[in-house]
Formats: sequence, C-alpha cells, structure tokens
Amino acid sequence: MSERLPAQSKSETPSQPGNAASTRLPERTLPAPPPPKRLPDVEIVPRKRPTLEVLTEDVRNLPALPMSVLRVMHMIGDGSCASKDVAHVIQADPTFSVRVLKLANSAHYGLSRKVSTISEAVLLLGMRTVRNLAIAAATHNTMSKPLPGYELGAGDLWRHSVACALASQLLATMTGYREPEEAFVAGLLHDIGKVVLATQVSELMPDMRAYMEEHGSTFLDSERAVIGFDHAQIGGRIARKWNLPLVLIQTIEWHHEPVQDGKLLVLPGVVHVANAVCLIAGIGLGSDGLRTSVDPSVLDALRLDTGQIENVLGALIESIDESGALFEITRAEGIMEKKIA
Repeated sequence: MSERLPAQSKSETPSQPGNAASTRLPERTLPAPPPPKRLPDVEIVPRKRPTLEVLTEDVRNLPALPMSVLRVMHMIGDGSCASKDVAHVIQADPTFSVRVLKLANSAHYGLSRKVSTISEAVLLLGMRTVRNLAIAAATHNTMSKPLPGYELGAGDLWRHSVACALASQLLATMTGYREPEEAFVAGLLHDIGKVVLATQVSELMPDMRAYMEEHGSTFLDSERAVIGFDHAQIGGRIARKWNLPLVLIQTIEWHHEPVQDGKLLVLPGVVHVANAVCLIAGIGLGSDGLRTSVDPSVLDALRLDTGQIENVLGALIESIDESGALFEITRAEGIMEKKIA
C-alpha cells in the first residue's frame, strides 16, 4: 500500500516556484527489488525457406512406381504389344493384381459380370483402362496420407485426385481431346507435388496467410512468394522421377497455368477446369481450395460455357457414386486375394 503524504495545514501557504525546500518530499527507504528470475534458455530458430536441393531430395525419397507399372505404361504407350503380354506383367505382382481386379470390378466400369483374372480385365476393359487402374493402384498409398499443411486428412488428397481424374476424362470427351484415358491419369496425378511440399507449407503457413491477405493473391502465388516453389513444380519433378510421359509431366507442372506464351496447352487446360469442378463440388478443398482461380480464357479456348460445366458437375457426382472402389482402393483386398488365389 502506498504511503500517504501528510495533509497540508490551512496555515501553510502553497510553495512558490523556486522554493526547493518547500517542494521536497519526505525521504523514504524502499525495499530492494527481488532478483530477476532466470528464464530457461530457449533457442529461437527462424523459419527457413527450403532449397530446391532439399525438396529434390524429398522427391527422391518417395517410393518409386513398381517396375510392373512402368513396364505396362511403356508397353501400352508403344502400341505394339498384345493384351496377353500386358496381363502377364501385371500377374507377376500378386498384390498389384488384386488391386487392379478390385478396381476393374467396381460399378464405374459397368461390366456385365465379375472378372477374376487380369487377362479378362484387359480384354473387357481395354489396355489403356487397365493402365489407368495400374497407376491408380500404385499411387494410392502415397496420396492417401494426411497432409496437415494443406488441411487435408487421411485420404482427402486421394479422393480429390480420383474425382479430378473422372472429371478430366469427362471433359476430355466433351471437348474432343484425343486421349480421354490419358486425361484420367493426368487428373489423378495433378496434385502429387503436395505430398512433398506439405511439410514446408505447414511450417510457413502463417507467412503464407499473411501474404494472401496483404496481396489478395492465390494460394499458388503465396507458395511461390513464401516458399520459393509451388506444388505444381515439385509435382513435375516427381513425374520425372517416375519416368512418366512428357505430356503428363507438362500437365502436372502447368495445370494451374495452362496458357503459356498466349497458347493453351490442351491437356493442362482440361485438368485445370476439372480441378475447378471438383472444388465447386466441395471435393478436396483443403487450405488452398478457396484461393484457387480459374482462367476464363481456358474456358473460352475449350469452348465451355456455364451450362456445360454444370453438366460435367452432375455427371461427376453420378460417376463418383459408381466409383466406390476407386475411392477406397485398399478395402477388402484380403478377401478378394483369397477368392482369386
């Protein structure tokens, strides 16, 4: 409690300026302050921006595509192989065969009867479709992990990727793109770079949010400004590591910016729109979904209007309902493996 000063008597006159004696307060002895508490030593580590070398090393650490998948891709890409040769390669990997058969028997492919061998699947579905199933089976585990940096839970990236694959295939058919099956693979793998960049995004998210608020920018722009790279660039490096065809590498790298040098890259454009359709449907929004923009010039170049986008959206939702096995690829594999053993 503070010490009260003695009250001034009525007989005393107020001190005059310059009268030091009359303005001096009584002397007091204050207790010595306690010694300051020693805080534990804390090492303050500034947030570090990753180097391209570090990210490239992370890419190298990703599981490689199975040799059987790579062989199937190149065999079908050459166009000179027989269906029995493709079936033989897939059959050499029992676990891989189970996954392909599970997908082949999903309602999405509308087969009139269940198939129990890879040879039947190849004959009934065609080699290009089986190639897509092979890639889906091989990449499922990598893309099913939770990615907190992008606010994606376990399986969220996979479901968004499958939806984008289906939407890309629908849009490719609608716009007359020559290889709808190729569009499926491109849509499936378009966001693969997020698998590597997620850790950096998580650590630097405060800076990225601040950048987006200050500049009104897209999430992609904030990745580039704050991290130095975006997930599409890293995705291209993964595609190269996996020895994917050049058209798929380019699509993964440019799916957010398919207009280059004033010209539309068609497959990246198709995936660009498909990604937007999936976000409209609320599939895989994550932390970047509401900060993704669609280039209107892409819609013009592909001759797509609002009505057609709505048609694709409706067809996508119907296709998703039929494609349960594509979304939950690993469920009940053990049961099927016993059936086909």
